Amino acid sequence: YYMSIKEVKSKKLYKEYSLEIPFDEIDKEINQKITNLIPNITIPGFRKGKAPINIVRKKYEDSVLNEVIQNVVNLKTSDLIKEKKFNLFRQPKVEMKNFEKKQPVVIEIKIDLQPEINLLDYKEIKINKYEINLTKKNIEDQYNKFIDSQKNFKKIEINREIKKTDRVEINLKTNNEDVPEYLKAQNKLPIDTDNEQEILPGINKYLTSEKLKKEDKKNLSFDLSQLLKDKKFKKVKYEIEILSIEEKVKFEVNKEYLNKNGFKNEDELKKFLKQNSISQYNQSIKQIEKKQLMDVLNKKYNFDLPEGVLEEDFNEIWHRLEHAKKNGTIDEDDKSLSDEQLKKRYKKISERRVKLGVLLQFIAKEEKITISENELSSGIMQYASQYPGQENQIMEYLKKNPTSLESIKGPMLEEKIIDTISSKATVINKKINDEQYKKLEEETFDINRDRI
Repeated sequence: YYMSIKEVKSKKLYKEYSLEIPFDEIDKEINQKITNLIPNITIPGFRKGKAPINIVRKKYEDSVLNEVIQNVVNLKTSDLIKEKKFNLFRQPKVEMKNFEKKQPVVIEIKIDLQPEINLLDYKEIKINKYEINLTKKNIEDQYNKFIDSQKNFKKIEINREIKKTDRVEINLKTNNEDVPEYLKAQNKLPIDTDNEQEILPGINKYLTSEKLKKEDKKNLSFDLSQLLKDKKFKKVKYEIEILSIEEKVKFEVNKEYLNKNGFKNEDELKKFLKQNSISQYNQSIKQIEKKQLMDVLNKKYNFDLPEGVLEEDFNEIWHRLEHAKKNGTIDEDDKSLSDEQLKKRYKKISERRVKLGVLLQFIAKEEKITISENELSSGIMQYASQYPGQENQIMEYLKKNPTSLESIKGPMLEEKIIDTISSKATVINKKINDEQYKKLEEETFDINRDRI
């Protein structure tokens, strides 16, 4: 059978073909499939396995058709790749453009090719490893911040109006049936009046400005239109009842507090807070070291990028950008730029993303870095533990949607690749204090510098 192969697009690392497969070939494969089925098929009026092929085909053709076409398409795609001796970067994208009975089947194949990458000697890659040394002042400041953050309240002795910094317990309810369930009514709801997060927009200001006291009931209107993304919630009436008022009192580290939290004395608490602070710095330092390593790899390596992957990545970024424009959530420094300038900016970002993604994938392949089943199971457990009370639902969802596992597996693999590079690179150890850390963080994540 004569199959027509037409090259639609040809770039260095991207090829697109249109294949036309004669229906006779599909027809032959259907007959072969039906012939294989006949021994196990019983048709009324015939002994098992003895029905004529034309009668069996009439009954079963539609049910085997999709499978046959898929097999033929896979075979033709595989033949094309072997014939052209392509070194694939990823699985080809195959799309059926036309299929009608008795007509040729037309398929479109998009192929991304593996770029030629020559790995450097890892010793040529110089990376910084930072160790944080906190100053006495920083440790003291952190401790004082912790003390300030601890809120201690006691019930007021004389009934008075609510002040800012009070903790108030309230009942709230609305008769508006369109309001979501969680906003319709809340009983014995504690509210810290100096907290930025509010269940109803502006409720903290209302509580302190309306001169409310314990046992007061007040009808107030709230604008929920932004919260619920609907103008019909511009004015929602609520009844607010004040159940109790507590005033903030100075927090003291006393024996009761220390015992309750498992500390022998105040020094143990200070030591714990210091270690906690260092641990938080180290998490951020890890991100700085990763970004610096990526900057080094981006400079050191230069190779052709698969055009198909590049186009796909940029289109994804551009789609998000257009969506942000419509919603008014576009970054401030993007607002003043024309579409042409934005495209230039984000094409550069996309090129960096794709280059580093391709390079890390290549290193993983060369170094045989994979994620084992045990590692993946451990990663899934860790991910699910971020959602207390919903662990089982999360696990169930991941089982039913294997593709969503990539969002867990991807970062795990990336971390292993980075650890492998770091373990073989030339490491420069540096000790920094908290002031140097701040400067380092600003320089490393200077968005404008990266976008130039």
